[in-house]
Amino acid sequence: MHVAALSGLMDVVAAQPDPSIQLTSRAALQLRGLPDPLTPWIRDAIRATGLVPSATHELVRNVVASPLSGLDDAGQCDLRPVVRDLDAALCADPGLAQLGGRFLFVLDDGRGDVIRESFDLGLFATEPGRCLVLAGGLTRGWEAPLDDAVPLILSLAREFVSRSAGDESVWHVKELAPPIGPEPATAITLRSAPERPLGRVGDHAVVAVPLGLLRPEHVAALTQVTDRVIVTPWRSLVVEDGARALPPLEAAGLVTHAGSPWTRLHACTGLPGCTRSALDTRALARDLAPSLPAGTLPVHVSGCERRCGTPATAYVDVLAPRSTADALSTIAEQEPPWT
Repeated sequence: MHVAALSGLMDVVAAQPDPSIQLTSRAALQLRGLPDPLTPWIRDAIRATGLVPSATHELVRNVVASPLSGLDDAGQCDLRPVVRDLDAALCADPGLAQLGGRFLFVLDDGRGDVIRESFDLGLFATEPGRCLVLAGGLTRGWEAPLDDAVPLILSLAREFVSRSAGDESVWHVKELAPPIGPEPATAITLRSAPERPLGRVGDHAVVAVPLGLLRPEHVAALTQVTDRVIVTPWRSLVVEDGARALPPLEAAGLVTHAGSPWTRLHACTGLPGCTRSALDTRALARDLAPSLPAGTLPVHVSGCERRCGTPATAYVDVLAPRSTADALSTIAEQEPPWT
């Protein structure tokens, strides 16, 4: 996406007390605290970014792809054209607007970075020009030329819409019985997941965003060093042609090295955005970061027992701490970590 689009979104939230753009686990952008209904100015400003090409299909444009595909040599192919083709074909089919906002497409270029996400329909590149199209997980797939992948994925999506129509208990492909797609199907065997890069990657850079919240100073720094960024599902951005710009990006508060506490520190929305919360979790996390002890597990600060936004893996649970000292005490006491 163009960095100018991020600037346009930041203009939309600029009047808020703590303006930010949230990065989601589906590599999407979320604006919180907007009026309901949206004002005409906000609608026009969002439309002007070019990020919402279809009002009817916006909720179902949930496509996660290998963020570095085509930018390094770790994948089997460049999936960027496939992503564009899938998005365009999805938006062009009126019936697929019925997929629902929970439905997820995942496209992995063979490096194994996103295929472990909990997806409905997926693609895994097996060699240049070849792939497996997958339905509901890693155990049900079909070999296909890469050029045929989008039509096959959309055919499976249409089957899901047809078979789940009227059944409000079915949200995902794996909830259908019998399973969708032709027989026979094949499974996929994956190697261990690759490490997520941070910092320089060839001519490009990957930077983590503290708490997944893009702030005005982050966007201002990005506009000085690149025209395009790619949102990842891991609260980070790929900065195209940004390898030489790591110092100014880090100075703006973006994370460029794996040793930063912000690679482990998470928090729910907290006050004032969530009235159920007992505290401003994000403010506490910012105070906690400089003194966070070394460790390997994520640390999640929650404002109430609902524990919204917790990591999918094992994590250290910090529930409604009264202070930074209280949070540090809780972290030190958790042995073994809460899961």
